[in-house]
Amino acid sequence: MKHAILFLACAAAAVPALAAPAAPQAEQARIPFPRYGGVRNFRSVGEDVLYLQDARRNWYRAELVGPCHGLPFALRIGIDTRFGSMLERGSTLIVDGDRCTVVSLVRSAAPPPRR
Repeated sequence: MKHAILFLACAAAAVPALAAPAAPQAEQARIPFPRYGGVRNFRSVGEDVLYLQDARRNWYRAELVGPCHGLPFALRIGIDTRFGSMLERGSTLIVDGDRCTVVSLVRSAAPPPRR
């Protein structure tokens, strides 16, 4: 019985650490009709972050699952639209034949200037 009481006490002490409030996440965005001119421009920042500009000149920051090796040097990118007409979280970009998945797409300010 002594072990059961000790176990419950340890479990109760661990609950507040798990119930801590999460940091607020930015609202996920969508760019409609990327195949038909919905994406006007893009600029990469490293191998895993890409800024996209839509037809209305709004900027979006896309984070990718992992490094997309050709991204910093890409002159063009492809957007896989087989499964819908929106560019959003979960969409796939094609860079130099590599498929790169978008983890997060949020509205943002213009990308930082190039060095």
